[in-house]
Amino acid sequence: MSGVNWGGSETLWSQTAMRLMGDGHAACVNFKWWPQQASTLTDLAKAGATLWLREKPANSKIAGGLLGGWRFLRPGDGTNVDWLHRERPDFLLITVGYHPDRVSIANLCHRKGIPYAINLQCASSSVFINSNRLEEFREAYRNARRVYVVSGENREKLETNLAMKLNNVELISNPFVVPWESEPSWPTEAELKLACMGRIHFASKGQDLLVHALSRSRWRDRQIKIGFVGKNQGNQEQLEDLIAMYGLQDKFEFEGFSSHVQDVWKRYQGLVLPSRYEGAALVVTEAMLSHRMVVCTDTGRNQELLRDNETGFVARTPSVDDVDDALERAWVARDRWREMGLQAGRDIREQYSRDPVGDLEQKLLTLATAASSKVEV
Repeated sequence: MSGVNWGGSETLWSQTAMRLMGDGHAACVNFKWWPQQASTLTDLAKAGATLWLREKPANSKIAGGLLGGWRFLRPGDGTNVDWLHRERPDFLLITVGYHPDRVSIANLCHRKGIPYAINLQCASSSVFINSNRLEEFREAYRNARRVYVVSGENREKLETNLAMKLNNVELISNPFVVPWESEPSWPTEAELKLACMGRIHFASKGQDLLVHALSRSRWRDRQIKIGFVGKNQGNQEQLEDLIAMYGLQDKFEFEGFSSHVQDVWKRYQGLVLPSRYEGAALVVTEAMLSHRMVVCTDTGRNQELLRDNETGFVARTPSVDDVDDALERAWVARDRWREMGLQAGRDIREQYSRDPVGDLEQKLLTLATAASSKVEV
């Protein structure tokens, strides 16, 4: 991550590292320094991981104090060369939060004979790799033992950016936070409510599209409400003002972030997610596991998991017209929402891994075993 100190893209690798250490393997984490470090890094260090914080300014401190045993890379000696030389890894997993993120460490590993895999967590069509770095990216992905992606759509976007086909790609899944046998009670209120779950960030999650759609005249007298469940990531003030500008305060509510996802589904009959881009939206998987139908855009893994008009309603593009169309189809079928949600629950359990962390652990161990047992750098 380069924009915030933690995100959904960090969940899979961090939980896999925990699992590996629990099974007797050693782990070292190379992560960007932040003034306020994520608590999961502390948990990893306590579990025995060696933590390297890169780009750490001299004489800086971490809020909450320093945990004994942490090692920090300082300016001047904080290069990936130093880190690789000191740790001498048998295998390296490089997690890429967003496809334009630099992957120069992959090419360094290749030159030093260190086997590695890349996990791409998200790709979009709104940013493209600059041509002066194209070969750097191509080399990194071409030489990886595996390139793990979280959706077929993201693979297509990556290959478009690279303008090359990759023969080392494998689809994997991210871990979820609701129980596999999740069955939250159905809301008893007469009012129809959809949850829009995710950070409030127009560029990625597209909450503004919902306001524009519901500002149209046919929605004015319909008894439906959308609740925003998620942290502000820069656009909540605009969202609140946009709602007020159209006089739609009765159509929207703000719940803030909730870590109790299962409880959210006791209050809402479905998910709405008008994303402009996604890797694999975990809230879609969790909604389906919770037996809720989904209204979403055709991005990330959504179309691969949902059946349009059967377990959800898919907008062809992240545009007001297409989002409005998907919402309209959902409204017409509102008496079927519970039935659709039950089918969504059955579908996702046939399509999705029950233990994504264990799956990735085994994949990495297989790759590491196939590679040389130890590489001198």
